Amino acid sequence: MRVFDTERQEWSASRRERLFNTERYLDLSRQRAVLQRTAVVLTVCGVSFGAWALGWKDEPRPYRPPAQEAPVDPGASEGSTTAGPAQSASASATPPAGYAVLDDPQGFRIAVPEGWTRKSQPSQYGIDVVEYRGPDGIRRLQIFQVMEATAHQSVVDSQKTNSKLNGYREIHVQDVTDPSGGEAAEHEYTADELSGEPAAGVTYHVIDYRFQAEDGEKYALVAYGTQSGQADAERELLDTARAWFCPPSTQCAAPATS
Repeated sequence: MRVFDTERQEWSASRRERLFNTERYLDLSRQRAVLQRTAVVLTVCGVSFGAWALGWKDEPRPYRPPAQEAPVDPGASEGSTTAGPAQSASASATPPAGYAVLDDPQGFRIAVPEGWTRKSQPSQYGIDVVEYRGPDGIRRLQIFQVMEATAHQSVVDSQKTNSKLNGYREIHVQDVTDPSGGEAAEHEYTADELSGEPAAGVTYHVIDYRFQAEDGEKYALVAYGTQSGQADAERELLDTARAWFCPPSTQCAAPATS
């Protein structure tokens, strides 16, 4: 049964219907209050959920210890394989008495008589021209890189130049066997003068040895002395230097000793 509601100023349901649908038939002010409370609750819930979700997204990941790295050798260089000649070689072999095994600043290993002095000068090809000289100022050893395609061609070209020296006398120009198994050739001669050397009033004895080293490059070892000096002194100087020579950026075993 519908009745006229004086408060709402409208016809409404009966009292029984209003008892089962109380929220629907609240007065307007109470409905507005209920709606406002509901909106506040929903807003608070939405803000709380958003803050929780944002905090969960930005939460730092669990700590994981960094991976262990191999220790770095402070003496090693990237992409590099230069031998430590004095250390690795001397551990298994020693040079002849009176000789020292050196790591030259140009990167190669060499054995020269103890007490000899070193000097170098720029070269037009490859490493600098390095010279070790004895106390007498005459005996010396030169080391440099050659650009010719073969050791034989390099020796032939050198012989053509040196044959113009005063008092030049050829002993031989020939291919020889290199300790490494690679190609080699040498020019042995005497002369009364040497290019770039002051007149000393002596006859020089020279062994000019050209070879292919372990790195595939061609090098020269030139031993200088005097014809009146100790027999085979230049041969010993050259053979010792070649036995211990190791080119730059190359790992070489120490020579076998008897």
